[in-house]
Amino acid sequence: MIDARPFRALHYDPSRVDMDRVLAPPYDVIDDAERDELYDRSDYNAVRLILSREQDRYAAAGRDLAAWRSSGVLVRDPEAAFYFYAQRFSMPDGSERERSGILASVRLEEFAAGNIMPHERTFPKAKADRMKIMEACRTNLSPIFGIYPGGDASIGEVCAEARQAEPWVDAGDNRDGRHRVWRIADAGVVATLRKAFSGVRVFIADGHHRYETALEYRNRRRAAGGSEDAAFNSLLMYLCPMQDEGLVILPTHRLWCGGPGSAEGWLAKLESAFSVESVAVDDAKSLQAKLEAETAPGVLGLRLRGEGGAFLLRPRDWSAVTDQLGQVPDSLRDLDVTVLDAFVFENLLGVDYLKDTEAGRVVYTHLDEQAFSSVENGTAEAAFMLRAPRIGEVEKVCLSGEVMPQKSTYFHPKLQTGLAFHTLDDE
Repeated sequence: MIDARPFRALHYDPSRVDMDRVLAPPYDVIDDAERDELYDRSDYNAVRLILSREQDRYAAAGRDLAAWRSSGVLVRDPEAAFYFYAQRFSMPDGSERERSGILASVRLEEFAAGNIMPHERTFPKAKADRMKIMEACRTNLSPIFGIYPGGDASIGEVCAEARQAEPWVDAGDNRDGRHRVWRIADAGVVATLRKAFSGVRVFIADGHHRYETALEYRNRRRAAGGSEDAAFNSLLMYLCPMQDEGLVILPTHRLWCGGPGSAEGWLAKLESAFSVESVAVDDAKSLQAKLEAETAPGVLGLRLRGEGGAFLLRPRDWSAVTDQLGQVPDSLRDLDVTVLDAFVFENLLGVDYLKDTEAGRVVYTHLDEQAFSSVENGTAEAAFMLRAPRIGEVEKVCLSGEVMPQKSTYFHPKLQTGLAFHTLDDE
């Protein structure tokens, strides 16, 4: 099982910065406008490290990190600790929830060991980008999001006890979230957590590209003579129990942005395998509600440029669909995202999924309204809307040893960057 340890966090000195203004979402959900907003919030906002707008953004990130450490804006904790992190956030419907977990230094393992397991495929381009950041900063800037089934009751007891004290960090962000962190450094409590986590298996919820990059970085450092006990053999991970009431998964919809006319004739192709029901809806919420009410596998929502309204697509013959999935493993065949990516895109519509994603013709969004309105405003030629995956589906795929297609899930919200960093050099 996993080896989770306390660590000496590199963190902002709250006497030097306004913590409400230095946090940032992960790099992969920040567009140019939000990056500018985050830049304006503080000269020390974490976005300057994870997604610098300088021409050589990797070198700039390394320089900024070094300068912030030298000036005392960033400091190291004097002793190793676990960090209990509670994240308050808003749901798309406006309701509020809280999700919590432990920030820890977790020893890297190959997926084949079966202790840390992925649930999604990755893209090579994203991993190359993150490797340059890791080499420039020699630091884990953003935590990997890990979830685990079960778990010893002592973990929850430790977290409940931690909440009784004032938080070590209590900060807001630019998306109206609230982030509270408690340090757990007592030797006896640390030992309890280490023992409890040694009995769990972790599934990566978010951060697959960064985890695989960290494995490659570790291998490079070892090949260069680095010790198997050095800091780079571990990475920063957030460990959240699957039963946490704040654990939320949103769907990741697919937009086709292949240019005007590129989706012409698609409806006829879809009708060869799906019953196509035109539905009178005026907004994303209504379409998503109809979609979520469906119980059969493989049902999709669709908006198509030039057709007006929206459609529900239901497979005419489920066995005929699965027969076209070739070597797709059994654990993946019932997933809506598999039907869309492997059957609809690849078989019916002739979309080269990986190539077209890298070229920007397939675009992702977890925002229902953005998916729905993209066709009307001309951003996309087609929008395929999906139901939210269930945590049981993710667990089933992980336990089978398989992985879901890229961008199958969106664990809402993303963890914030800037609460604690994990250095990869022994100091």
